[in-house]
Amino acid sequence: MDPFHVIQLATDALDEIRREVWNQARQAGQTQAARDLKGARFALWKNPENLTERQQTKLSEIERTNKPLFRAYILKEHLRQIYRLPATQAIEMLDAWIGWRATAGSSRSSSSRARCASSAPGSSPPSSTASQTPASKPSTPRSG
Repeated sequence: MDPFHVIQLATDALDEIRREVWNQARQAGQTQAARDLKGARFALWKNPENLTERQQTKLSEIERTNKPLFRAYILKEHLRQIYRLPATQAIEMLDAWIGWRATAGSSRSSSSRARCASSAPGSSPPSSTASQTPASKPSTPRSG
């Protein structure tokens, strides 16, 4: 598969999760949460460097209020970054991500959450962080 189609599949999966979360909010009677998610589609689809200010705000709200949806967005962005890197850096990034997933399954420390946040919109471009292993990335405190 070529990079375009891999990212297309990731974006389709992300949109499926967005619809599921939206439907769950509607069925639970959380009308405001459902309304907030209704306008999030394009913010989740677009590349971070092409987001409008309103879409950036929407992503920040999703990060704060809807962890599963934001994690799906981060996964799509990780895949997109991998295709922008030279092969050796992409392999290092995948190895680090796979290693982190294996160790983070049982308990999530603040440093593992910080690693995930380091690839969020507004973070350093892939070329400056991708060659670092998760252990060498600086930890940043996150509000919970």
